[in-house]
Amino acid sequence: MIQDKKIVALCTYGISDPQVFSFITELNDLLRKNGCFLFIYTMNTEIGNGGEFYQAEASVYDLIPFDRTDVVVIMDEKIKSRKVVQHIIDSANKNNVPTVVIDGEYDNSSIVKFDYAKGFESVVRHVIEDHKVKHPHFMAGKKSSEFSTERFEVFKKVIEENGIKYDDSMLSYGDFWSAPSRAATRKLLERDELPDAIICANDIMAINVCDVLQSEGIKTPEQVIVSGFDGIDEAFLSTPGITTAICDSHSLADSVLECVMEILSGARNVRKWITPKFIANESCGCDRVDIKSLSKVHELNNRFYHHQDDIHIMQNLTAIMMCSQTFEECSYHIRHSLTDNMCCVVEDAIFDVERNFFLEDVKSTTKSIIYNSYSNEVAISPYSEHQIVPNIGNIIKKGYPLIFNALEYMGKSIGFVCYSFEKYNLVDWSRTPSMTNCLGMGLGGFITLRYQDFLREKIMSMYQSDALTGLYNRMAFLDKFEELKESKTHEGQEMTIIMADLNGLKQINDTRGHTAGDQAISSVAKALKLTCPKESLCVRYGGDEMLALIPEKIDQSVFEKEMQKRLNEYSKKYGFTISASFGTYTATMDDALDLNKIISIADQEMYKMKKAKHENK
Repeated sequence: MIQDKKIVALCTYGISDPQVFSFITELNDLLRKNGCFLFIYTMNTEIGNGGEFYQAEASVYDLIPFDRTDVVVIMDEKIKSRKVVQHIIDSANKNNVPTVVIDGEYDNSSIVKFDYAKGFESVVRHVIEDHKVKHPHFMAGKKSSEFSTERFEVFKKVIEENGIKYDDSMLSYGDFWSAPSRAATRKLLERDELPDAIICANDIMAINVCDVLQSEGIKTPEQVIVSGFDGIDEAFLSTPGITTAICDSHSLADSVLECVMEILSGARNVRKWITPKFIANESCGCDRVDIKSLSKVHELNNRFYHHQDDIHIMQNLTAIMMCSQTFEECSYHIRHSLTDNMCCVVEDAIFDVERNFFLEDVKSTTKSIIYNSYSNEVAISPYSEHQIVPNIGNIIKKGYPLIFNALEYMGKSIGFVCYSFEKYNLVDWSRTPSMTNCLGMGLGGFITLRYQDFLREKIMSMYQSDALTGLYNRMAFLDKFEELKESKTHEGQEMTIIMADLNGLKQINDTRGHTAGDQAISSVAKALKLTCPKESLCVRYGGDEMLALIPEKIDQSVFEKEMQKRLNEYSKKYGFTISASFGTYTATMDDALDLNKIISIADQEMYKMKKAKHENK
């Protein structure tokens, strides 16, 4: 419960489908009147057709705040994955939250089901008994589908009751979809005799069967009667209009509300049945029936033209996000008119540039808000699961549902996006899958490119750096020096060359071993790097010789004092004396500067110092 409102979490797929949209809007209005608020957790990809690759998108169901959710409603037939639905139910049971499953049978859950068998039987009986069909054919769905099997059994039952003996020539499989049903219809056309009716297990197949028949000059219903099932909008927009049975969204919303209210009153394992409404239409020879067809055509056109405009904007937004230099810049680009009424939350693990989030097993325990349309703040801020989304109090007062989508890239969840619209608009809802995909692609691409930049810099550093000291190697130093000259940034300025040489390397190696010698060389390199100004170019010039090019004039005595201080610290750390000799030379940065010459002079000065130290022993 939040703000005295009972929270109902709806788990579904494809909220822009007109039937799903109609059901949700009807249900939300009914819930509002009964003191409830609706959270929608939806996927945009059908797991049943997409396979395991799309499991990351199902992580949206893990966002349900069970500590404040009163009932979970699951549209099993839309999600099409028993594994995913069972996971939702198990999570709810662990938190003592009751569940309602629409069109599915699960233990410890209330049920709301369409009596598809009864509804389909009304279609088959109308075709067989009212139109006196003698040679019917059944266009089934998928062989593995329980819905297809159930309708097939109804078909056999009705024809046998009417004295028609079934044989396997009466069965084709259209897989509930357009291309398979069209292929199956063309095979039927190769027969010597056509059936006088093709009874399809759903409307999509019926529409395509009619189209194939008409393209071959076969009239429907004069030569072949066709029927469907489900009552989708296209069945009433097509020519001919399809005889069907409607799984009415209004009746479904009423039944789900009744079930929810009984559960909130303490009931458990509630069962509700809905009979689809039979509608005869042109495809069987009856009069045409139009159900809100004009408004539907306008609605579909509106969605189509908006989609054409929006898709180009989203493609550009994705590209801009991918090419951003920082997360702050990336999140800033999300601010757009298309992203109003939206909040975007990501896993904090994606901020770790040194880990491959998509290929490594990177765990994240915290999240951050990178975009919130309800705030003028651009900065990335911590996300608290307790708040669910920012500004939730005002959102609940407006009464329109929250819509949650998982952000997914390369099969892995990177966060989620939550939409909250202030009216029922199918165009807005139909845009959410594309917008979620846009954000997922933009963020995922940005994360991937940042990691590639990190790898490139790391490889470049390995190529340019000396393995022992971390300083530039000679080749890299010469390249950097040329870049410095060409930039003209220090043109005409004095610069200092310092040559540093470790004292007594042979003695250290002979008495303490080569590991100690490496420690001594590394210590001189570290001291040189730390003592030189930031813009300096430091290089391991030889075995125990280090060179630094400083783009300014320095005080040699101060430099040597600071170097020796650091070397004394390293001497204490390793337990033996580490010292170095230095030679410096100051020159002017210009095109005539001879690098080899000034290095030679600095080298000579260094050997003078080394010789003096040796003579003073």
